[in-house]
Amino acid sequence: MPEKKNQHLVPACYLKNFIADVSYEKKVNPNFTSGIYVNDKNLTAGWKLRSIRHKTLVKSYFYNLPEDDSKQPVIESYLSKVEGVYPKVFDEIRKGRTRNENMSFMSYFVTLQLMRVEAFVEIFQGAWDKIAEWMDAFEGKDNYQSALKDVAKRLLVSTDLGHVIHPHATIIYNSTKFPFVTSDNPVVRRQVNITDALRVIPKRYLLEMEDESTEVAFFFFPLSPNIAYLSCEMLKGQESLHFSDIDLENIFYLNYFSIVDSYSKVYSSVREPIKGGEQLSKILSSESGLIVKIYTQSKRIISVGSIKSDANSVVTLKVEDLEGIKQIKEGEQVKLMEVLEDGVSIRGMRECKASSVNYTNGEVVIESNIKLNT
Repeated sequence: MPEKKNQHLVPACYLKNFIADVSYEKKVNPNFTSGIYVNDKNLTAGWKLRSIRHKTLVKSYFYNLPEDDSKQPVIESYLSKVEGVYPKVFDEIRKGRTRNENMSFMSYFVTLQLMRVEAFVEIFQGAWDKIAEWMDAFEGKDNYQSALKDVAKRLLVSTDLGHVIHPHATIIYNSTKFPFVTSDNPVVRRQVNITDALRVIPKRYLLEMEDESTEVAFFFFPLSPNIAYLSCEMLKGQESLHFSDIDLENIFYLNYFSIVDSYSKVYSSVREPIKGGEQLSKILSSESGLIVKIYTQSKRIISVGSIKSDANSVVTLKVEDLEGIKQIKEGEQVKLMEVLEDGVSIRGMRECKASSVNYTNGEVVIESNIKLNT
């Protein structure tokens, strides 16, 4: 039995549904190899056709554990069994059979896919490595670094979180000419408010909500160019959602989410999946820096900004969106203030208020309601 060396982090059984139509090319050259179109996450590398077995779509021994038999690695073998069920379930969903058994499996598959990619493993394992480092430093030994090594990968065979997203799960059927794209981090996981939800889901499928400061979990997983899995608490509860040409803007933003959430590569079934790709590429390349989020009792303000000062329980922010901060009243209670740098939270505060708002220069002073004795 050969070694299981080349391992897909995004399984081949999934990628097969995004294989491009190259029937014309095959007429010219019968030996033409089909595959998927691949670009970088900023859409600057150009779309290149790659076989789903191409070396850029696999990692050598990624799931192997130190104690593994390289011909029968535990995690890779387990994932292969799950992947063996996927084509049958997908075919059922493709035919519109979204019964509970199919959706339950798909919810588990989505969760497993979320946890098995580099984007998740690096962050999750990094947190465990840091804990191990602290514990070993405290004890003066190396016990924890050994014990917690590869814990993020080991959890793949012992954790089932599919039930968490299953109650709010549904399937999108896209009947437009604009296909869904996917990526090397294909499960989009976000916290969204009603404004965010309206960008990606037609209003007819959403609950009526006026509170813009409340966010809920949102999961989106393209299954093919015209079918996708979706889980969101704001859905009314339909068994399936049907997107037509009146919903093109929603499809654009779903694809935008997929591209932004990619690790390093974007996959497509067509060479140019998004019109205006050049302009979008510029936007994606420039999405960095500091972002300020302020959640009042009923509004959410997100803007490019900066921290002007940070002293104990008082933080002064500079917010560039002068129109947005008009929604904040001086002295108003704030549920959450958060500052992110390149998508990573670097400062936050709860149980606070906007003690001062300068609507002219965009300075907002956030002061904690909890006073510490000094």
